[in-house]
Amino acid sequence: MQPHYELRPVDVSDLPLLAKWSSRPHVARWFGGAGPDADELNDTRIAMWIAMLGSQPFAYIHDYDVHAWSPHHFDFLPPGSRGIDMYIGDPELVGLGHGSRLLRQHSDVLMSRGAPALGIDPHPDNHAAIRANEKAGFVVVSGPTETQWGRVLLMTRNPNRPQM
Repeated sequence: MQPHYELRPVDVSDLPLLAKWSSRPHVARWFGGAGPDADELNDTRIAMWIAMLGSQPFAYIHDYDVHAWSPHHFDFLPPGSRGIDMYIGDPELVGLGHGSRLLRQHSDVLMSRGAPALGIDPHPDNHAAIRANEKAGFVVVSGPTETQWGRVLLMTRNPNRPQM
């Protein structure tokens, strides 16, 4: 049986945990070692979540309005589309399939709430994330590209396109 992950909104009491996770080598390598700060918690363009495995927090995921930042490399997606970033914070849970399952679960929720498409943008060298994203139904739509946030591979999930 596949686990169901509970997501709860990030609050200020989570910031030390997110700072700890963000500084871990497996996260810092791809996310630069900085977690969200108190000001970002009030940014209505971003929904930030702590993913729970049972009673244990194990991952961070956020989704955002891709059209709230312009220009954005997902500008080609229709209005209402969401971008997603995520990582597994607990290194003991990396490589066990939680990333792809959490991403698929959260993506399904966003689409059921009306998001017409979703984008995710891993670093082109982050092969584990790319595989997890593909398992969650995302497909590569553009080769590596430079953005204001760094070098990325553009991947999307669209409900009108058959999923894996």
